Amino acid sequence: MIFRSLSVKTAILSGLALAVVFAIGIFVLVQQVGKTIDHQTRNYQAASTRAVADEVAASLSRSAATADGVITALESLKEARTASRSVYNAVLKHTLERNPSLLGVWSGWEPNAVDGRDVDFAGRPGHDDTGRYIPYWNRGSGEIVNDPLTGYEDAATGSYYHRPKTEGRMVAIDPYTYSVGGADVLMMSFSAPIMVADQFVGTGGVDLSLAELNARLAEIRPMETGSVTVVTASGIVVAHPDPTLIGQTLPAADPLFGLASAALADGTAESDLTGHDGTAMRGVALPISVGGTLDQWVVISNVPLATLSATVNETQLNIIGLAAGCVLIACIVMFLLLRTMIGKPLGTLSATVDAVAGGDYHSEIKGTERVDEIGTLARAVEVFRDNGLKMSQMTEEERAAVIQRRIERTDMMVALQAAFGEVVDAAIAGDFSKRVDARFPDAELNALAGSVNALVETVDRGLSETGAVLAAMADTDLTRRMQGDYSGAFAKLRDDTNAVTSKLTEIVSGAKAISGTLRTATSEILSGANDLSERTTRQAATIEETSAAMEQLASTVAENAKMAESASSKAQSVSSSAAQSGDTMGEANAAMERITQSSAKISNIIGMIDDIAFQTNLLALNASVEAARAGDAGKGFAVVAVEVRRLAQSAASASSDVKHLIEQSAMEVRGGTKLVSNAAEQLAAMLGAVDENTRLMQAIAKSSLEQAAAIGQVNVAVRTLDEMTQHNAALVEEINAAIEQSENQASQLDMAVDVFTLEANSDTPRVQSGRAAPKADPQPQAKADRVRSASQSYLSQGNAALAKDWSEF
Repeated sequence: MIFRSLSVKTAILSGLALAVVFAIGIFVLVQQVGKTIDHQTRNYQAASTRAVADEVAASLSRSAATADGVITALESLKEARTASRSVYNAVLKHTLERNPSLLGVWSGWEPNAVDGRDVDFAGRPGHDDTGRYIPYWNRGSGEIVNDPLTGYEDAATGSYYHRPKTEGRMVAIDPYTYSVGGADVLMMSFSAPIMVADQFVGTGGVDLSLAELNARLAEIRPMETGSVTVVTASGIVVAHPDPTLIGQTLPAADPLFGLASAALADGTAESDLTGHDGTAMRGVALPISVGGTLDQWVVISNVPLATLSATVNETQLNIIGLAAGCVLIACIVMFLLLRTMIGKPLGTLSATVDAVAGGDYHSEIKGTERVDEIGTLARAVEVFRDNGLKMSQMTEEERAAVIQRRIERTDMMVALQAAFGEVVDAAIAGDFSKRVDARFPDAELNALAGSVNALVETVDRGLSETGAVLAAMADTDLTRRMQGDYSGAFAKLRDDTNAVTSKLTEIVSGAKAISGTLRTATSEILSGANDLSERTTRQAATIEETSAAMEQLASTVAENAKMAESASSKAQSVSSSAAQSGDTMGEANAAMERITQSSAKISNIIGMIDDIAFQTNLLALNASVEAARAGDAGKGFAVVAVEVRRLAQSAASASSDVKHLIEQSAMEVRGGTKLVSNAAEQLAAMLGAVDENTRLMQAIAKSSLEQAAAIGQVNVAVRTLDEMTQHNAALVEEINAAIEQSENQASQLDMAVDVFTLEANSDTPRVQSGRAAPKADPQPQAKADRVRSASQSYLSQGNAALAKDWSEF
């Protein structure tokens, strides 16, 4: 029976109309919100994947830089002709001690490439039976120890040695199993060739434990519920939530392998997957350079679809629930108002009319004080009751006349009831165009009919205006308002309807203003991002120039070191020659001393000869005197004595000349001795200067080697910085694409909001009070098409636009 109530039917019809309007708006809003949140969620997952990929790449780059530093140090030691294996071991051990994240640091050299003494080290600790220098410093047993490398001669098991030798560059070795500290360990390596004078002499590198790397990545949870997987280009699993898959090669049919291959080919990839525990997930894959080498790995961020759709579902349910609650509350309020203002008074009047018709003329007529149609109807019933009371007090004759009039009135009442029934039945069916058309000779009945007509007219007018406003709202026209002069419940209905329209106008206006502000803000952000992109590009170019300058500087310093080493070698040769000259000068000085001594002895002998000549001369003189005394007998002897004397004088003269020459020679020898002594002192001073110069040149050569090693490390850092700058430039381009898409979506939102008419002009139709319903919009289909076109245009700017942006990028 409740559905026969006029207030219930009116509330239901109004609620259905309001629900249809809200359903259309909520449907469009839910679709837009769902698309926007899904797009934002995808962007957030892509950004978080990029952050994880950058973190993994940076960690690997640090290890690769350590390996490069080890190679540079070993090359510098070899170029400096350092032949002590303990020095090389000290470099490797110190590097491992300074880097606790490394499992091992190693180096493998060609036969006799270090010091030419492999045979002397055969079988010694840290060496195998070949005696080659192949140290592997590791912490596999918990302590840092030195074990010899194994499997380096086999190309299959010794790729860490053969790949750098063959490719001539640093390589990232895919995960493999190697015995460390007595246990098989799953690891990866950075390995590089050791080149001296452009000749390959060995390899060196560092090892990373995949267990430790996987433990660090397991702590990273994208969007709090996701996981991270790392796969090599050949499909070997580096890190995975399921530890049993680490080190395994993925089959070609595995979705993870397909996603990784697509990322390597296209630069990024996205796909829906099934997790190792059966959870439906979305995977986003990005390739990374392994430590700046030519080798690539793929970082995959897996997030459950339930997590990605949770926000969308929750938001959509909240919006739908809120809209349903608003419609339900509006229906309840409308029902209560109609029931209070119309249903109950009409029910009371109906009961009163039944009582009066039954002869109860003392029933109280409620509502006569009201000034609306209900009050008019109540006062008419009151007149009907009073007339009945008067008739009960008349005489027989009057009673007969009254009965006659009653019969006539009954006939009129039957006609009135029929007319009323037709109007009421039409109103119950939702048709308020029917009126009580009968005319009665009784003015009161005509007044009652007029009151009923006025009541139906008021209800018809109120519902017509309400329907016109709701129809205009459904047709995107928010300028319509209820303008009729109502009182009571219909005044409340008019005010509430106008308030709903005004509130919706305010919401749409706010959305329009927000979309304009958003478009302006995205334009400014896009301008700033473009400027940032340009500055990032210039910075990348500057870093590339700096890297080239550093490489040239490193080459110059290495050349200087070689020249200093050559100068040191030549200085050592000069020092050796100077030392030999000093020894020669010393021997010459000693020879001069011996010549001086011999000259003195010769001078003494000449003096003795001179004395002998003098004595011979005296003897010859005496012989001449004796021969003269002897007369003729002594003449022959006198001639001999004269000849002997002449010979003695000649010998004395010759000995005198020889003595003079010997003394002059002795003087010259003493001068030469002094000169030789001075020359020896100068050679000694020169030898000291040459030794000092040699030490300085050796120091310069050592400093140049250290400087070359430092410049090599700086160059690695510059290359890493260049790579990060290139990544930043790519991120800026990605941000630009996202901002341009946001700007396009803001424009499309403007188009979606612009279909609403918010301000009334002189020719804007208004809902007029009165009987007739407003004319229908001549172009409802055109406006509906505009709404549908705007919403579809806005909602189509998602993945398609993003794909276009990425194609251009």
